Amino acid sequence: MARTKKAAPAETKEKAAADREEQSRKKSRLSTAEARREYQRRYYQMHKEKAKEYQRQYNLTHKKKARAGRGKSNITASREVVRSTFNTQDLMHSPVEKTLKMLEKIIKGERLFTM
Repeated sequence: MARTKKAAPAETKEKAAADREEQSRKKSRLSTAEARREYQRRYYQMHKEKAKEYQRQYNLTHKKKARAGRGKSNITASREVVRSTFNTQDLMHSPVEKTLKMLEKIIKGERLFTM
């Protein structure tokens, strides 16, 4: 009758426990920056699908700025005048020369004046 070795499984259990202990010691020796990167990597892996869905929804609800193609200049696009009115704050807190120009535009009807 052949004898079986019963000590072999015990050795593998001890070895596995030692490996786990060594890995936990390595993890505890991570610097703050490395630990943060590791945490962020794990968090991203866990929530990757949720992030992709959020990005898809965001892209559907937000318009992208129109851009010229490669090598094309944007000469034809003109800038719209955003403001069409001056208020008392604008007139009182601007230099004299600029105030005169503002008043001329108001008188000519190019711009409106609001209180």
